[in-house]
Amino acid sequence: MALVWEQRREGVLYQVRSQGDRLRLFANGVQHSEFHPRRLVTGSVWDLLWLPVLLGEPQRLRRVLVLGLGGGTLIPPLRALLQPDLLLAVELDPHHLAVAREVFSVIGEDTETVLADAVDWLEAYDGPPFDLIVEDLFAPHNQAVSRAVPADREWLATLRRHVSDHGTLVMNFGDFAEYRDSDAAGDAAMAGWASRFRLSCADCHNAVIAFTREPARSVHLRRRVQSHPLLEPLLRRGKLDYHIRQLD
Repeated sequence: MALVWEQRREGVLYQVRSQGDRLRLFANGVQHSEFHPRRLVTGSVWDLLWLPVLLGEPQRLRRVLVLGLGGGTLIPPLRALLQPDLLLAVELDPHHLAVAREVFSVIGEDTETVLADAVDWLEAYDGPPFDLIVEDLFAPHNQAVSRAVPADREWLATLRRHVSDHGTLVMNFGDFAEYRDSDAAGDAAMAGWASRFRLSCADCHNAVIAFTREPARSVHLRRRVQSHPLLEPLLRRGKLDYHIRQLD
């Protein structure tokens, strides 16, 4: 892969490498984001983070918050599938924001970005709730693929407090064991939620967990994927790989 961008900060080496038109963002050798200007899906973990919007009626998800933007891989599919009224991303790392803006070029006029610690920002937030929160908090200095913020009861309560009555929360875990050993896996985590799902794919070990305020079933997501004009051709050609299992 060719090196197209590189920066070093506080012991972290940031690199963007290209393979054809595909761009990948690495921090200390760990891949954090991926972007292809003509492809909606990646075939990896980033698809699992937006697929839960299809558990319910996607047109109801008007206010979207992304905690942990990385290079902005999520922005194009969220824009294409939802066309939300608000698309807000909070990112701690200025180099990630620079990649999203200047290298991947995914930040448009419809996207608001905040350079801040996501936990501090959300704990202090005092505005309207969000219909979708995607929480993808992984530290750039961490060479193991594990969360930067523990999924403990306090953080889960903070996230839940800012999701609307018909909203969805999506959380990324390094693997199923990390989820299983967290408070997100316990019965208490279901307080305030109607359904809980695990999404996974063959390309990665990540476990993506989706909580919905309203009752949902995995078959609803599958049917919406199969009937979606943008997604059905990708699914048929094997470009969109995912597995979903209901946990509640």
